[in-house]
Order: sequence, then C-alpha cells, then structure tokens
Amino acid sequence: MDVVLSGVGGQGILTLAALMGTAAIIDGYDVRVSEVHGMAQRGGQVVCHVKIGERVSSPLVMEGSADMVVSLELFETIRALQYLKPKGIVVMNSNALPPPLSIITGFPYSSLDALIEEAKEVAGEVYALNANEIAKGIGSPQSANLVMLGAAWATGKLLLSKDSILKSIAKLFSGRAFDANKRAFEEGAMAVERLL
Repeated sequence: MDVVLSGVGGQGILTLAALMGTAAIIDGYDVRVSEVHGMAQRGGQVVCHVKIGERVSSPLVMEGSADMVVSLELFETIRALQYLKPKGIVVMNSNALPPPLSIITGFPYSSLDALIEEAKEVAGEVYALNANEIAKGIGSPQSANLVMLGAAWATGKLLLSKDSILKSIAKLFSGRAFDANKRAFEEGAMAVERLL
C-alpha cells in the first residue's frame, strides 16, 4: 500500500509517518518512509511517502499510484492529488491554514466544498473532517495528526491493525501524552465511521 501524507510544517506530518512506519513493522510488513520537502519550516509544505507491503524496494510513491492521500491542511490536499491513483482514497482535514502571503494580498482561498469537489474528480472516496476542532474538543490541540491517523484507519483501507497503531503510539508517547494521542486516534476513527 502506498500512502502520501501532506500538510505544512508544524502539523506533525513526520510524526504521523513515523507512527505508520512503526505500526507496519509491528504488523510484520516491509516499509519505507520518505520525507519529501524543501525549505519547510513551520508553515511550509511537507510531504511524506509511506510504502507498506510484503517487500518494498523503492522509497518514493510515483505520481498516479498512491492508494491513499492523508492531508492535514485543506489546500495541501490538492497539491498531493497528483500522487493519487484513479479511485484512490482521500482523507482530508477541512481546516485551512492560508499562507501569510495570501492573507496579506487578500488572495482568495478556495472553499471547502470546491476543494472536496476537486478531490472527487480523482478519488473514489473522499473523507473530510475538521481534525483541529476534534483535537481541541478533547483538550489536545496538537493531536490533530493522530485524529487524521484514526480517520485513515477507519476507512478500512489502511493496511495497519488498530493494535499495531496503538503499540506504535505507546512507543513514541507515554503517560498523559499517550492517553491524549490514543483518544485523538479514536475520535478520528469515530468521525469517519459516522461518515460511512
């Protein structure tokens, strides 16, 4: 399975990729995780490729071949669509983080409905949820990436078991951080289950 994770710096894309990679190893898969970004810092574009299978040789997902795109920022979803195979799955955070230049210049930012329609032109399934609001609602605003992991898992198409994901969260976080991230994962899963 080929997954492309997209977002902007500071959203936890690299953490999300590490969690998926660790869960894949726990489940007994071969896995490759690659970061593809330029001068990204907080607010700059970040893309990670996660390839999971019996035997994975190349680290990058080719354009038009990703089974799933998981995007933590609304507009970054559209940038990542070039990787999605026809009828692939898109799991998108409906929260927008417009770049500073667009705010300063008043450049219009596409609406959620318009971006969902654009994603549907390529994808077989599109799931949109506001991961930031869900994470804030449980008192853990920095856990939106885990909300998105739960959402991706709940589609039923991610090649990872819930047990392996929870074990990977436990390897990276402990104490209250584990509890918050576990709950964020579960809330994201429930959000998508309500959309099914």
